[in-house]
Amino acid sequence: MFIKNPEYFVAIVKERSISRAAERLYLSQPYLSQYLAKLENSLGVVLLDRSHTPLKLTEAGELFYAYLERQDYLDRQLISDLGDLRNKKRPVLHLGVSPWRGSVLLPEVLPAFTRQYPDVQVILHEAPVPQLEELAVGGVVDFCLMQIPDNLAELTYETVMREHVFLVGHRDHPLLEGLESSFQAPRPFPDLRLLERERLMMLPSDWRLSKLLHNVFAVHSVEPQNILVTTNNTTAINLAAEKMGFAFLQESGLSRTPYLEQLACFTVGEPPLTCSLAVVYKKNGFLSPAARTFIDLTKEHYRPYDRPVE
Repeated sequence: MFIKNPEYFVAIVKERSISRAAERLYLSQPYLSQYLAKLENSLGVVLLDRSHTPLKLTEAGELFYAYLERQDYLDRQLISDLGDLRNKKRPVLHLGVSPWRGSVLLPEVLPAFTRQYPDVQVILHEAPVPQLEELAVGGVVDFCLMQIPDNLAELTYETVMREHVFLVGHRDHPLLEGLESSFQAPRPFPDLRLLERERLMMLPSDWRLSKLLHNVFAVHSVEPQNILVTTNNTTAINLAAEKMGFAFLQESGLSRTPYLEQLACFTVGEPPLTCSLAVVYKKNGFLSPAARTFIDLTKEHYRPYDRPVE
C-alpha cells in the first residue's frame, strides 16, 4: 500500500501536536490538518484522538504507526542489501547463540545452510543467554537462538521446540545403583529428595533453566545443599562423566557428548520438565531469505526433540 508523505504522520505522533509537527516540517497547520483528515478518510479509520491533549493514538493509529516503522526499516534494509549486491559485497548473517548451543547445533545445521547459501558469511555472536537478549534488542544480530525472553517489549519470537530437561549422572554413581535409564529410553528419576546432599552442577540462578529447576525443587520440597554454579553446560557434562555429581541438561545437546554411553539420563518431575528454544529477533525486524532458511533448517533439525505441552 502506498502512503504519501508518511513522515508527516510520524512527525505528528512524535510531537503529539499538529501545530508543533507543522513547525518542524515547515508546513502550515491547516495544510497538515487537511493531510491528516485525508489520510484517515483514505484508510477509513480515526488515527488520533483529538479530544486528548496531547494527541493520543487510537488503536488503529497504533497499528498504522507500527506499520510505518516496519516499512521504514524494510526500505532502509532494501537499500542496504541492494547496495551490497551492487558493490558485490558478500552477504552476512549475524547469529546470536550461547557457546554450548552453538557447539551442538552448528555442526548439524551449518553444512546444509552453506550448501544452499555458499556466498553468505555467517558471523557468530557467542554470549551467555542473558546477553543474547541485549544483542537482539540492539539490532547487533539478525536473530538469536535462546529460550523465550522475559521482556518482549522490543522483541518477538518463534518457538522452535519444547525439549525435555534431563538429570544426568554417571551410570556407576552409587546413587544410581539398580536404576536403568538411558538417553534413548529415559525414565523418571524416582525421588528428587535423594539429590539434596549430592553435588549438582547448575546454571546461574537467574537463568531460565535454573528458575524452572528451582521451582521443581520447591514443588517436591527439595533443598539442595551442594550446588556448583557454572555458565558452561560442557563443564557440567564433563564433571558428571567423572562421577563428580549430577547435571541438568537439555535433551537436544546430549547426543554429541562423547560420554553418552557412560551417562544415565532421567526425566525430571511429573509431567516431565521441558524448556523452550526460540528464534528471537527485534520487533518489526526483517529476516532475509538466508536467515529464514537457517531458521527453517534449525526447526527441522530439532523436530525429533519437540515435546508436546502436558
